[in-house]
Amino acid sequence: MSLRTTIFSTTSLVFLASTATADVTAKDIWSDWKSYMSAFSYSVDASEVMTGDTLTVSGLTMTMPMPEDAGSFAMTVDSIDFVENGDGSVTMVFPNVMPMTFAGQGPEGEIVKGSVEYSMQNMVMRASGDPSKITYDYTADQIGFALKEVIVDGETLPADAIKASFTSKELSGQSIMVPGTLRTSTQSMSLGESSYTVSFRSPEGNETGTISGTLATITSSGDIAIPDAMDPNKMAETLNNGFKLDGIVGYTNSKTEFTATDGGETISGSTGAESASINVRMGKDGIEYSGGSKGTTLDFAGGGIPFPVSAKLGEVAFNLLLPISKTDEPTDFALGLTFGDFETSELLWSIFDAGQVLPRDPATIAFDLTGKVKLLFDLLDEDQLMNAAESNEQPAELNAVTLNNLLVSIAGAKLSGTGDFTFDNTDLISFNGLPKPTGGIDLALQGGNGLMDKLVEMGLLPQEQAMGARMMMGLFARPGEGEDSLTSKIEINEAGHILANGQRIQ
Repeated sequence: MSLRTTIFSTTSLVFLASTATADVTAKDIWSDWKSYMSAFSYSVDASEVMTGDTLTVSGLTMTMPMPEDAGSFAMTVDSIDFVENGDGSVTMVFPNVMPMTFAGQGPEGEIVKGSVEYSMQNMVMRASGDPSKITYDYTADQIGFALKEVIVDGETLPADAIKASFTSKELSGQSIMVPGTLRTSTQSMSLGESSYTVSFRSPEGNETGTISGTLATITSSGDIAIPDAMDPNKMAETLNNGFKLDGIVGYTNSKTEFTATDGGETISGSTGAESASINVRMGKDGIEYSGGSKGTTLDFAGGGIPFPVSAKLGEVAFNLLLPISKTDEPTDFALGLTFGDFETSELLWSIFDAGQVLPRDPATIAFDLTGKVKLLFDLLDEDQLMNAAESNEQPAELNAVTLNNLLVSIAGAKLSGTGDFTFDNTDLISFNGLPKPTGGIDLALQGGNGLMDKLVEMGLLPQEQAMGARMMMGLFARPGEGEDSLTSKIEINEAGHILANGQRIQ
């Protein structure tokens, strides 16, 4: 899957949450809605009848081709009523069920088609404001999606071949739209208890699987700016025309259970999290993803593993900042990852440490990188990408990297570090085709010798290998403050020499 397709798929989640706009009259609402949908490459077809204060739109069909000729998506609605309330506001009345269809190509070239039902209970949407700024407030007792039919190469699959459904209670939200050449929208939405189920069965019946789960709450909010003519197949052009997205989605108290059978072998388990969120920002300057979870748990058994596996993570976090447009000057990038406070069951510990030699302290692995990079062409421009690939051009110049934090803490030992490097892109000789780095990194190790002693005692590390490791630490490190503490400063100077604690090693 290309970067452009991934970005389109991600941002579609936000687009679908705001597929209607309105004005102070029913006809203006419908006209603006059609204009808005057309901006996302939807073709809209329907018949309209105005009776008194109500505009009835019937036989509504909205169809959108997917990027890169991947297929199409369509929604059909029997009728929607746009009712003028007499106070400058308009209420939209939707049917309880709205069918959707999709069509595309499978991984082996097969033609896949299907239908989905989108259901709503007591959905109420009210539009107010004026043509320059429209506010939507909406609520529903329950919403849901259910896969109804899948057809592969013209053959309808049995009802139990694949099933999928999602249901949420207590929907409420608000969207504030500002129409124009560059339409802006501010949105917030919340859902109460939600549940989902996905299952499949192979034609022979020897392969089956089920995934089901619940979430206590789901929330989302964000801002988006959309050019009036947006082509998802031309994201570089769309970004240059002002497209921006800044949104966050979160949930609490999630629980997922799964089971899969292949022949006579079955694996089952569950995962959960106290809370989780993901934030997406996108614009001409770059793409930023960040998110994480708290209180994550994992349990599974079977699948050839002779014992159950159980693990906990106090924190999981990630962040990525990536420039996507050609720049004349270096611009920021970032990459960070945290797996914090990892714990596993005593059963798993006892398999390789029955004598409890190693401390059972929670383990953490984390790093945080930032830097400067100069892009030499637009990453989302397909023509530029193809030209660069054909000419073997490098996509970017790395100018600087900062290690803001490195932490590896496990079994009583802790390694930490920080550092800075700059890169000379005019010198590709000193380091065999790579830009010459200049800078250094500071490292600190606590408990390293103690951990090696314990590994030797357990028979996991041969004595001669431990001695070799200690000799290497003696060459590259010096005693730090406190017992069993080492520090090291690794540098690359302007002459291209590599030094450890001031001593040249290359």
